[in-house]
Amino acid sequence: MTELYERHADLYDLAFRWDIEDEVDWLLGRLGPDCRSVLEPGCGSGRVLEPLARRGLQVVGIDRSAAMVELARARGLEAVVAHMTDFDLGRTFDGAVCPINTLAHLSPPELASHFERMGRHLRPGARYLVQLQLGGEAHSSEWETNGMRVVWATERVDRASGRQQHRSRIEVLAGEHAGEVVEELHDLTLWTPETWAAAVAASPFTQTAVFDGAVEGYPAVRPGSEGRMLWNELTRAG
Repeated sequence: MTELYERHADLYDLAFRWDIEDEVDWLLGRLGPDCRSVLEPGCGSGRVLEPLARRGLQVVGIDRSAAMVELARARGLEAVVAHMTDFDLGRTFDGAVCPINTLAHLSPPELASHFERMGRHLRPGARYLVQLQLGGEAHSSEWETNGMRVVWATERVDRASGRQQHRSRIEVLAGEHAGEVVEELHDLTLWTPETWAAAVAASPFTQTAVFDGAVEGYPAVRPGSEGRMLWNELTRAG
C-alpha cells in the first residue's frame, strides 16, 4: 500500500471528492429495487458509501488503510479495517460496488480469494458492480479541485507480465501547504477481457452486463470489450 492511501489519505479524499450523485443513482438502478444493503470493498474515505447511505441504504465498507477507514467513520459510516482478500463480517448483503479500478491492486490469486469472500457476503442473485480497466490502453487524466492539481497517468504497460504502472501526482495550489507535491508510483495488475473473464468464470459470480463508465449515460457495451472505466455487472450465482 502506497503512502497516498495511508499517510496522505486526507489529500486523496480531497482529490477524488467530486459530485457523483448521478453515478450513484445509476448504481442504484443496476443494483435493483430489492437492494437495501450495500458492501463496498476498498471503500477508501467513503465517498461512494455516503450518498448511498443518504438514500436510505444500509452500507458497510472495508479498507486495509486505517487512515481511510477513520475518514469514512468521520462521515458517520460503518467501516472496517480489513483486506479485500480476507474478511468476515458475519452477514450478507443485497449488493456491492467497487469503483475506480480498485481491483487492479489485486494479483490473480488475490482476486480469486476476493471473489470467494464476496461470494460469502452476497445473497444469491445479488449484483456486484465492479469498475475496472480492461486492456492496456495508456491514458492520462488531469483535473483541479479543492485547491489541488491532480494528474493520474499510465507510466508503463507490460502485457507479457500482465502488469502496469501508474503515476499519481497531487500538487497543492493554495493554503498553508501551497507548493507541496505528493507523487507516487502504483504497480497494478493489467487485466484483459480474457483474463478477467477467466477469473469471473472461476468465481461464485457470472458476468451479466458491461457498461462504459467513460461515456455519458453509461451505455451497455459488448462483453469482451476493452475500456478504461468499464462497469462490470456480476451476479451472485444461486
